[in-house]
Amino acid sequence: MIKTSKFDSWSYMDQLFLTMDFFMEKQYILQSLSLVSFGLVVLIWLVQLIIYPNFQYLSNSQRIQWHQYYTPRITVIVAPLMILQLMMAAYLLFIDLTLLNTIATLLIVLNWLITFIFFVPLHVRIGRKDIHKKSLISLVHINWYRTVIWSCVFLIVLIEYLT
Repeated sequence: MIKTSKFDSWSYMDQLFLTMDFFMEKQYILQSLSLVSFGLVVLIWLVQLIIYPNFQYLSNSQRIQWHQYYTPRITVIVAPLMILQLMMAAYLLFIDLTLLNTIATLLIVLNWLITFIFFVPLHVRIGRKDIHKKSLISLVHINWYRTVIWSCVFLIVLIEYLT
């Protein structure tokens, strides 16, 4: 009779490889999420410091013309990044439920809510010529929430990736 150990060597190796695959997958997702989040941080800071403040200095006709040019182009860049960020964060939360992953995912969802509750209607009003300078100033003020949230998401994801 051949004496075997409590752990079969093949099953132990399989477990080790599965663990390594999980770690590599998690690191790959975190790295990708970090890059996407960085892209969104750069974009939101450009919007916050340059694009939205300039709206108030344009005449109504210039603002409408610029808005019609700007909105579809920025959407082509921002929408895929936002979708990727949400999908990767949700997947990461599914495979590795941690406090940092949970906070990052909740902040991403909060940003989606702010975007669709406040910013989509504001942009529709700008496109319809139904906007006042007061609304343009509030656009900048409210956007600080998204700016801070996206910056925090990036830092959280980066910390999670580096640790």
